[in-house]
This record gives sequence, structure tokens and C-alpha cells, in this order.
Amino acid sequence: MKPRVFALLFFVTACNVLTKPVDQTIETATDNSFFQIHDSTYVILDYQRDWHWIFEDAKPISLSENELSEIEKIIGQAVKENNKQQLKVLEKHNKKYPENQWKQTGHELKTKGFKRQYVPVINSKGQKEIWINFFCDTWDSEKWKTDIEIAYDGGNCYFNLKVNLETKTYSELSINGYA
Repeated sequence: MKPRVFALLFFVTACNVLTKPVDQTIETATDNSFFQIHDSTYVILDYQRDWHWIFEDAKPISLSENELSEIEKIIGQAVKENNKQQLKVLEKHNKKYPENQWKQTGHELKTKGFKRQYVPVINSKGQKEIWINFFCDTWDSEKWKTDIEIAYDGGNCYFNLKVNLETKTYSELSINGYA
């Protein structure tokens, strides 16, 4: 499994291409009383020790609906910050290359319509941390409901990040590149 992970990380920094427009709409309960994501499907996977490339020294734990709602807010912030940064990259490129204008960088993110895998753990610091894997295609397989979905390219159709519920922060946002 290690060669797959290294290949995945290699492609994260691949070239930029044009993609369809980004829709950042995320629908969740406004009162945090329940968790609901329209047009998306998710699964919560129990952490496996052979997924050491996600977390070191971690222990599996469950998630509540309120925690899922809190995670959604943090994901929304990550998407917003990423897309703001991508806009700066886009403006810089278009200014530098007026004859080769881009409409998007290809690394803008959205969450609506994506499948998700949540892997919640107690990390080595005793904090609840969740790795969330987003992807837009499963190739008509149900395997994603039990095994981590790994793709070697595919651009912003595949991305993941970690959310720390204690610190209310995200880290390790990784967006696939394009082959």
C-alpha cells in the first residue's frame, strides 16, 4: 500500500487545467441539532493500524451528529480559504500570461455531491481528530464503504484533510494533481 500513497502524494503537485465552475453550497442544519449533507454520501470508517500514513499512534473513536456538524463548519472554512488562495493564483497567472487566460486553476474545491470517508481517532495528544477523504467517483463500486478510496490523479475530484475538534482547526489539506 505504501507505493500507492507515495504516488498519490506525488501527483498532488501536478499541473493546472480548466474545470467546470465551482459550487461551494453546503447545506447543514443551522441549529446543529442534526447533520445532513444534501447530494452527498458519507461513511465513518474505523481507523485501521495499517493506515499509519493517515495517523500515527491513534485510537479509533466514534462521532456524534453534533461533531459532524462542527466538522462541516471547519471543512467549509478550509474550502473557503483554499478557494480564496486559488483566486490569487488565478489572478497572478492571468496577469503574467494575458495570452493564456485561465477561468480556474483546477484546484478550487467544492463539497456538494462528493462522497466522503471519515476516519475519527484520538490522536497521540489525546485530541479528537478526523481525516476526511472526498471523492466524486467510485467507479460503481461499493468498496469505498469499507476501504480507503485512493486515486493517483483526478485533480480536485479527490482531496482530503484533517480536522481537529479540540482546536477547531484543519490541517494537511491535500488536493490531487492532474496526470
